[in-house]
Amino acid sequence: MIRNIPLGESFTALPIAHRGLHSAGVFENTAEAYRLAAEKGYGIELDVRLLKDGKLACVHDGSLKRLTGLDVAAESLTSEEIGALTLPDGSHIPLFEDVLRLVDGRAPILAELKTGEKFERASADALLSALENYPRKDLIALQSFHPFAVKYLKEHTADFPCGILSSCELGKRPKWETYLLKSLSLYGFIHADFISYDVNFLPNPYVLKKRKKGAAVLAWTVDSGEKMRTARSCADNIIFEGVTP
Repeated sequence: MIRNIPLGESFTALPIAHRGLHSAGVFENTAEAYRLAAEKGYGIELDVRLLKDGKLACVHDGSLKRLTGLDVAAESLTSEEIGALTLPDGSHIPLFEDVLRLVDGRAPILAELKTGEKFERASADALLSALENYPRKDLIALQSFHPFAVKYLKEHTADFPCGILSSCELGKRPKWETYLLKSLSLYGFIHADFISYDVNFLPNPYVLKKRKKGAAVLAWTVDSGEKMRTARSCADNIIFEGVTP
């Protein structure tokens, strides 16, 4: 039987740094950004993508053009190939396994599983495998925009809360699909434990309804005082960047 795993207090008490605590001199989703977030007492939100050799890299974009100038899909590279690329601050794209060793339970980690339009089980399996021996499973939470990724994770782990990411703007999709996702209509079907919702579309009746029934809500990405005030009024915590919580 699939059981609900409440989002731990660490994920609601500590503001969560979006892609680590990055700035003009520290690039997003880097070891230094994660180290700084942990040092300052924040949680860490990061993105993971499955590489060609089965390892996971912490990188948001599907194409690496913005990050490295090379217009190539992250998934088409091996861990050695992606590690050789240089980011704007001179650092490198880290592997998820190295980030886990770096953080080592010093901060909560909210890991977003990035997927294509079609969910591939291998990416979720790699994520769960990487976390199998992590010493502080209570400081890990997983999330994805893809509802079937969330459902698969829930069916294959009883260790981590798994949440659904959503927004009212979800790219070029059929209207029925956008409505299904933005309204959180699949929340119960996929056994989600919490919601991460675009702060630009909060508050809204879809999130309010789920929150009244006990769902924890994280608001992303809070990058201004106004958005912070909005998030504080209708969410349990913020995922922030560019502002001091």
